[in-house]
Amino acid sequence: MAALLFLMATLVAAQKPPIRPRTSDAGPTTSIIARRGFAAILPSFFAVAIRRADANAGEAGGQGAAKNYGLLSGDKLRGCNSPNCLSTNSKSADTYLSAWRAKSTSTSDTATDIIKAMYQIEPSSKLSEERTTAKGEYIRFEVPSPTGVDDVEFLVKTEGVPERSFDGDFPGNLVLFRSLERNPRYIYPFQTPIGDLGRQKKRLVAVRDTIGARVVGCELLECYDVRLTGANS
Repeated sequence: MAALLFLMATLVAAQKPPIRPRTSDAGPTTSIIARRGFAAILPSFFAVAIRRADANAGEAGGQGAAKNYGLLSGDKLRGCNSPNCLSTNSKSADTYLSAWRAKSTSTSDTATDIIKAMYQIEPSSKLSEERTTAKGEYIRFEVPSPTGVDDVEFLVKTEGVPERSFDGDFPGNLVLFRSLERNPRYIYPFQTPIGDLGRQKKRLVAVRDTIGARVVGCELLECYDVRLTGANS
């Protein structure tokens, strides 16, 4: 009798559908929806992150913040504290560019040439500052950019470039410069700003070519043409 009851219980149990694990109850559809939902919120996350970084940058550049442009004591241009910057006074090889030798020996004429070139290359730029210092002519432009404003500074020095008896040497003013993105964008929580796609460098090269200046230390024609023009400039 006991054996018969055991057999009947076994048969009844065999007729019940198997209990699926709870982990698979949702099935593949729910998994796909979850993945789609996660992908959908990614753009919003990055947008919020960029807005947060922009807000922080705006606060940093607010009325009470120290400006990141203008001459330092001794009429020196500043270096760079951001990757989206180039300066003749930078201490980093990644953000340093050599100064130029202008065609003219008159600082006012060279400054005028630079102003004309900037308006030609960046028609929407604004000449925010122009003054004569003990070291030469200082010029600063504010250029509209995808992130707000780029600050572009030039210092045309009266002293010129020392003659070295090189075949490529010629008289002319020494031109120092600095170009930077005022409020670089960051993707939270990363500390490296989004690149500017070479915007600062392309602009400076265009100005240099327009005024006919040469890179100091590379005045020889073959050096200039091969190493310091186009993509390699």
